[in-house]
Amino acid sequence: MANQDDLQEKLRMGIDAARRGDKAAAQVLLRQVVAADPQNELAWMWLASAVESLDERRACLERALRINPNNTRAREALRRLQPGGTAAPREAASHPRTRPQPVVDASRPAGRSSLPILIGVIVGLAVLTALIFALVSSQQPRILSTDELVAALTPTATRTIDPNTFTATPSPYMRIVTADVNLPPTFTPTFTPLPSETPLPSATPYPLTSFTLIYTSLDPGQAVPSLYQAAGDGSGERLLAEDVRDAAFDPAGQRVAFVREVTISGGEGEEVGERVVTELFIAPIDNLGAAEQITEFGSTISHPTWSPDGTQLAIVSDYDGDEDIWTLTVDGGNIIKLTENDAVDRDPAWSPDGTQIVFVSDQASPGLTRLFSMSPDGQNVTQLNNMGGSTFHPRWSHDGTRLVFVNDSSGDGDIYIADAQGQSSLLITPDDGGAEDRSPAFTPDGNWVSFISNREGEVFQLYLTNLRGDVLTRLTNNGRDDQTVDYKPELLLRLRQRQN
Repeated sequence: MANQDDLQEKLRMGIDAARRGDKAAAQVLLRQVVAADPQNELAWMWLASAVESLDERRACLERALRINPNNTRAREALRRLQPGGTAAPREAASHPRTRPQPVVDASRPAGRSSLPILIGVIVGLAVLTALIFALVSSQQPRILSTDELVAALTPTATRTIDPNTFTATPSPYMRIVTADVNLPPTFTPTFTPLPSETPLPSATPYPLTSFTLIYTSLDPGQAVPSLYQAAGDGSGERLLAEDVRDAAFDPAGQRVAFVREVTISGGEGEEVGERVVTELFIAPIDNLGAAEQITEFGSTISHPTWSPDGTQLAIVSDYDGDEDIWTLTVDGGNIIKLTENDAVDRDPAWSPDGTQIVFVSDQASPGLTRLFSMSPDGQNVTQLNNMGGSTFHPRWSHDGTRLVFVNDSSGDGDIYIADAQGQSSLLITPDDGGAEDRSPAFTPDGNWVSFISNREGEVFQLYLTNLRGDVLTRLTNNGRDDQTVDYKPELLLRLRQRQN
């Protein structure tokens, strides 16, 4: 059943988080499991290793024992958590201690200093904490490999960590901040993970006003959208240009690629005469009036995405009758068709390291688009996941460790985050009353995801959520239909993050 599969996925992710030392994420996931399945002995045991207080740990172990009175490891762990750090009498001699415990030597003269005893107690408590985790961990079955879990969402203790790879683990709970609340300049993520065995650097907080976003938006009664710019909190909106679709910043944040309607004439048969097509344009962000048309496909073009070196773009075109993905250089030359099939291939997103392009295609499931990746020459096509429904609009985080995308398996479009391999997809826009969520994008620091949604009315507006999905705010309230969003790459911000 789908619900049982979802519980098993959360259990696996919770165990993985606990093993990494990310207790906060483990608690969120494991508490959801035991809430839905109070008789899940394994979840209670792992939750005992993740909670902070001794009382909570005892309660979890006691619950595991009520479920299974023969759980000797839970009994042993509980025995070692007796008040004062002393052991209760053993119930059977067949269960010796697995590790020696510090004890007070009763033969010492009463007048001796109590300092060694105090030190022994402190050391004993530290050993107890490590022991509980070891005892609980030793009974678990094999865990799925990291590429099946959320390793990219929370760095492992053995990996060399750059500060800008930090992220929180999503949760299906959500708190909505009303549109009347203005985000203060210091509005920052509310979640700070606990350190793992090797302390990890925390993310440098940046106010949303440090970022610049552009978004396309359609005025009521108009046929084509316009391009707007605003600060990362939605303030300071200004019109940049009319007749602009699918705008995307180049890696330097200096130029914008976008799609615009063009009227052409000529053709053969039914195509004779004037017709409207869309072509690709590039312009400096501070002078869109100087936009240069770089394609002449004479068909429909959409979804441009830049290569990380800024020399090429990938686009979608139906030039040969069905939507395929093409690449070309910024001067409009070196045109290459990457996907050669009868399927629908769309929504390309070039990875920050330049090694792959993710896209969606219905080549494996006609009528339903799935998430795929390929190398920039169109080779090594690989399906990344097999979620139900259709998947749309994949986007990379700026450090290349995560993907965000839309999936409609629940009956409406929702936003998910996954690792760089498209695995361990986590829903971050739950309980939206059947709203359509679309066109997600990471903020430059990777701590937030903006997206377009109609959750508060008939029009689509721009929203922002954190990576746990429990903080949501509305960024625009303009009465138009917002369509796509992109962030200006903040190179200085990334340099500062690496220095911290």
